[in-house]
Amino acid sequence: MSKSCSHFKLLSNRLNELSLKFIEDQAAAEIADMAAFQPDLDRLAAFRLLIHAEIEDFLEAKATENVSAISARIGSSAWMRQSPELLALAIALKKALPHPDVLDSGRFGIYVTDLLAGARNAISENNGVKASSFLLLSICSGKTVDEIDAVLSASLNSYGKGRGDVAHRSVIHSTSLQAPSAELATARGLVEQIGVYFDVCP
Repeated sequence: MSKSCSHFKLLSNRLNELSLKFIEDQAAAEIADMAAFQPDLDRLAAFRLLIHAEIEDFLEAKATENVSAISARIGSSAWMRQSPELLALAIALKKALPHPDVLDSGRFGIYVTDLLAGARNAISENNGVKASSFLLLSICSGKTVDEIDAVLSASLNSYGKGRGDVAHRSVIHSTSLQAPSAELATARGLVEQIGVYFDVCP
């Protein structure tokens, strides 16, 4: 059963607000008269850029939340057992695994504290939702490597590339903007997939 999540509630609310502000009227006009409809490209571009930012913010917030939870558990009973993502996190951050002498709980706790500082730094420097970012943020969020959703990763990678197309050239020259109904469906689909992936609801 999905859990209520304040970060996902914010993402869902922002999707609704931005859809209403930038795109729902265009999607309705498109459907009403497909032959004569002319989209407002600036509003479509703004919608895509803002939705991308909201998704990125959600992924970073989930990652930060889990890193903070691991940090708070350090030193408590069986805290290592509750954090199976630590190995994948060390590999993802290219942090050398500890020497066998470090494998007493106190010294290992210091290693993990340093690892979590690296994770916080990587989250703060994140820039996008493409596959590599999604992998790192997923691991920081507590996902193990075998839980990474390849379909969602590919969808976010495509959305991230599309955002780059809109962000770095005139919208008149953009090749990735879709019809308003398609832009809206893509954004809603991504948010729905994210909710399923993290097993969260507003």
